Amino acid sequence: MPRHPRFRRTLLCAATAAALTGGLLTAAAGTASAAPSGLAGDFNGDGYRDLAISAPAATVGGKEWAGHVAVVHGSATGLAPARRTVISQNSPGIPGSAETDDQFGHKVAAADLNRDGYSDLIVTAPNEDTEQGDDAGTVVVVWGSASGLSGGTTIKNPLALHGSYFGLSLAAGDFTGDGKPDLAIGAQGDSGNPPFKIRLIRGPFAKSGTTGSVTSYASPLEWPGLTAGRINGDGKADLVVTGNKPESDDLGPAVYYQGTSSGLSKGAALRPGSVAAIGDLDGDGYGDIALGNAEEPEHEPSGSTGGEVSVVHGTSTGPSATRRTTLTQNSAGVPGVSEHGDAFGAAVAIGDLDKDGRADLSVGVPGETIGGEPDGLYGAGTITVLRGSTTGLSTSGALLLSQDSPGVPGSAESIDGFGSQLFASDVDRDGRADLSAVASQENDDAGGLWHLPGAAGTLYSTTGSTSFGPGALGLSTAYSAFGSELAG
Repeated sequence: MPRHPRFRRTLLCAATAAALTGGLLTAAAGTASAAPSGLAGDFNGDGYRDLAISAPAATVGGKEWAGHVAVVHGSATGLAPARRTVISQNSPGIPGSAETDDQFGHKVAAADLNRDGYSDLIVTAPNEDTEQGDDAGTVVVVWGSASGLSGGTTIKNPLALHGSYFGLSLAAGDFTGDGKPDLAIGAQGDSGNPPFKIRLIRGPFAKSGTTGSVTSYASPLEWPGLTAGRINGDGKADLVVTGNKPESDDLGPAVYYQGTSSGLSKGAALRPGSVAAIGDLDGDGYGDIALGNAEEPEHEPSGSTGGEVSVVHGTSTGPSATRRTTLTQNSAGVPGVSEHGDAFGAAVAIGDLDKDGRADLSVGVPGETIGGEPDGLYGAGTITVLRGSTTGLSTSGALLLSQDSPGVPGSAESIDGFGSQLFASDVDRDGRADLSAVASQENDDAGGLWHLPGAAGTLYSTTGSTSFGPGALGLSTAYSAFGSELAG
């Protein structure tokens, strides 16, 4: 069964996939708290957010590109690789079985779907073959509990067809404001231009498979990416859709959808971007939108040499029509210089790293050469961190992080791709967001993950950072697209 190229656009190298012969691998999860924390991403309820790390190209039971997801538990000292769970479709209680090209872990999200106080993990496998046809796709909920993630339930595909790729994109949030988390799931439909759909499946969700009502929306863009966050301050999650123009390889303007009690309402068009993040950069109570566009102008008309990030500020009525800024590495105060292939904006994450009440923006630059041309470390990769301020995103005091930065484990090497994926969440429960960063091609394409704790003033701690790869989780170090998606 062929893999659609769009499902591999963020994977920088094709190689033999990782081998995993077991199903569910679980280390001691520690003692859970008496009552679940209710935190997003806290799968065992102990009060610390955990991190799900997908590897959709992993070999499972001899099946290439079957995919699995590793969940590393959080603790007072950060991520604890010794306390992990690895989930595949060969794991006990998980629906289906690992098959070649399923790509289990293509997208992941975290939300308490059954409202029991434990966060649940949602995993997609868009190339899953079902009774309805090849590549119909599937979405599975793995349930949180006091002992961690255990057992799974399939989310019914509202229109299961050959090639529907149900689960090609995913976002979780309470879009209707009724206190019950919902799922927005991308799929290919049977008609329309573009022929892609966004299914809004409302909560509550039950282990029996029942859900709330389902509404289908025609996607404004092809191969849509979905990002959820609260933008207009009304307490409901909103949705940002990224993707390609209809019948084109060019990125289209991202589209804002407002969450309402009756579902999603299409709103303003934004700048083009292939990735998005939402958070309050100026502390005014409204979520701001960062859109990353790492494409070069000769391939993408909306792009800038070396890549760009556009920021759209939120207001009570949604995205501002006037407070919009586009930054490149040539912008004043932004570290570095815009150079072909830098991929500035390949990943974006928003979180309050220094606990000052304003979120900060982290930008992945995985193609950055360290040391300059022609003898530098080509494609070693860096991360740019820009501070939030009362007036919005500031370039004053911006940070440039690499594996050669003080306190960051490892050393920069060519083609590491450091910064290829980013995720911000408070793992150690100190009130500051911590940055999880992936180097997609670390150690001969095995991939690696860095935990960079947030810190007052300096934005990240030079003493508490750690890193690990699939080997530290008991997994094969062959290529598996380790860290291509993060959630928690």
